[in-house]
Amino acid sequence: MILQLIFAISLSIAIFFVAFNSKIEEMGLASNLYALMVILGGTFAATLIAYPWKKLAWMLQLLKKAFLARDEIEWTIEKIVDLTRAYRQGGIRTLERRGEELPQGILKTSIELMTLHYSREKLEQVVQKEVQLIYVQYEAAYKILYNMARLAPSLGLAGTIVALIRVFGHITDPKSLVGCMAIALLSTFYGVVLANLCFVPLSNKLRDFMDREEMRLDLMQEGILDLYDEESPWAIRFKLETLCAAVMESNPGPKPGARWPKLSLIAPKRRTPSPASL
Repeated sequence: MILQLIFAISLSIAIFFVAFNSKIEEMGLASNLYALMVILGGTFAATLIAYPWKKLAWMLQLLKKAFLARDEIEWTIEKIVDLTRAYRQGGIRTLERRGEELPQGILKTSIELMTLHYSREKLEQVVQKEVQLIYVQYEAAYKILYNMARLAPSLGLAGTIVALIRVFGHITDPKSLVGCMAIALLSTFYGVVLANLCFVPLSNKLRDFMDREEMRLDLMQEGILDLYDEESPWAIRFKLETLCAAVMESNPGPKPGARWPKLSLIAPKRRTPSPASL
């Protein structure tokens, strides 16, 4: 972290050193690169000061998943129903074999805990802690993009101020002031554009993905406990699909930062699995 901090501070110093000493006298490629250097480089450096590399890598990975992910909610419901059917028909050993085919995640971990004869209460506690950890990671990734969106316009203004300082410090021909002002305002332009057409839409896309993931994880918690209780596969499918439809209908457009309401259902009385099934 110390090396990252030193690198970020050094990068910030280098960016503004170049900004103060670069000689740009007309609009063109050089002036555009100057503005982008101040905004993108400064935003990157400020982000490195605030967050470690691992969180930045996680944010990029999560953002990629937000654009490429399939419908995980439907997959989760189908997989829980399929696992419940296998558990009721073949017992814990069949469930264990099916669990080995699952990708890494909460569902696979829950199956492994069930094969280790964890109690229902202990399993529920572990799943809830795993879900809370994922929520924290998602929020950290969203905050990174949100803060980058706030930084870009400020750094654009800083780039404009730097350019104006150089202009008024070395101006010799008042007629060239208009052209120099145009170059100076490029930084503000790029700062506003990148913030509102790049960072803000990306953060909103990530927030929408996070909202769906939170709902999916809540559904998964309910489904895992029903799987433990060996509920009917048909009943589990009906319950999860009903909960999903109810939440989507009552929350068609959650505000940024909002959480899906905690899913709840008046379920039948839980029954403890017989020793023979374990």
